[in-house]
Amino acid sequence: MAPKRWKLSQMTAFSHAQEHLRVQTVHGAIVTIIGVCIALVLFVSEVRQCMTTKQVQELKVDTSRLEQLHVSFNVTFPALPCETLLMDVGDVSGKWQTESRIKMARNGEVHKHQVDVYGRWLRQAEYTAPSEGDWDNPFMLRVDQKELSEIGDALKRHEGCNIHGWLEVQRVAGNIHFAVRPEALFLSMNAEEIMQALRQRQILLEGLGADLHPDASKLNISHTIHELRFGPRFPGQANPLEGVSQIDRQSTGIDKYFLKVVPTDYFSLWGRRTHSYQYSVTEYYHQFRGGEDQPPAVYLLYDASPIMVELREVRPGLLRLLVRGCAVVGGAFALTGLFDKLVHRSVVAVKRHML
Repeated sequence: MAPKRWKLSQMTAFSHAQEHLRVQTVHGAIVTIIGVCIALVLFVSEVRQCMTTKQVQELKVDTSRLEQLHVSFNVTFPALPCETLLMDVGDVSGKWQTESRIKMARNGEVHKHQVDVYGRWLRQAEYTAPSEGDWDNPFMLRVDQKELSEIGDALKRHEGCNIHGWLEVQRVAGNIHFAVRPEALFLSMNAEEIMQALRQRQILLEGLGADLHPDASKLNISHTIHELRFGPRFPGQANPLEGVSQIDRQSTGIDKYFLKVVPTDYFSLWGRRTHSYQYSVTEYYHQFRGGEDQPPAVYLLYDASPIMVELREVRPGLLRLLVRGCAVVGGAFALTGLFDKLVHRSVVAVKRHML
C-alpha cells in the first residue's frame, strides 16, 4: 500500500464544514451583530487611547548651577494709580534693585499703564525715582503738590495701574515686591496732618520716636495676577497664581505669596527639550485694622527647589495598536462564539422539551 501523501492543507487550524452541514439561525445572527458592535466599539477605544499623548513624570536631584530665573509678570491694581506704586526685587545675596536700576542694568523690563475702572489701558505711566539728595530730607515729599493732586484725582476717578514686564534674577531665595509709595499715605490727610506727619518722620529719623502716623488702611491694594511664570511656557505647566484676584472689600493689608520654584525639563513627543520652571504657592494675608503706618504691599517670595522634574510626552506606537486591536477583536469574537453555542443549545433543548 502506497504511503499517504502529505498535503499543506493538513496544517490548517481552521477546518470548514460543508455547506449543507451548516445551520444558520436567527439567534446566531443576533449574537453575531452584537459581537461585531462590541468589537468595533472596543477597537475605536483602543485607537483613541493610542492616539492620545500622555505626560510621564520623573523626579531627580537638580545638579545645575549658576542659572538665572526668567520671570514674566502681569499684575493689575484696579484701585491705585501708577504714580503711587513702586516695584523692587531683592534676594538673600544682598542684591536689591528698584525699577530704575532694573532698566539701567538691562536685566529686565517694567512697564506701567494707567487703566480705567473696566481695566482698559488709558495711557503709559512710567515712574522715575527722585534724585539722591531728596531722600534724606524728612520735609521733602518725593512728589510735588501738583502731582499729589493728580494722584488724588485719579483715585476719585477709580483709575488703576497695570504693571507688566520681565526680570532676570539669580536662582536663590528672593522676593518681588509691589508696594505703595510712602507719599501716598498723605492722600487721605489735610495740610495740618501732613505737616504733623512730616515732623513725626523727622523724629523717627533722629531716633526719638512718637505716636503720630499716617493711616495706611485707607489705601486699597486689591490686585489681579494675570501672569506669573518662571521660564518659557510648555503644555501642562503649573502656574497656580495666574488668574488669582484678591479684592479688598472691607480693608486693605499685606499679601504674601510663598512660591517654591521647581526646575522642569519638558520633552515633547518628538524629543525637543524645553528647560523651564513650575511652582507651588501658599498664601499669607495680614489685614490692616486701622492706624497702620506701614504701606500695604504685595510680596512674591520665591525659592528654588532642589528636586527637578522631567516631563516626557509619550504615545503608544503602531505595533501596540495592532496587538491591542487583535486582542480586542479576537477576544470579542471568542466570547461571542461561546455565547452563541450556549444560546443554540438552550434553544434546541427548549424545542425538544416542547415536542
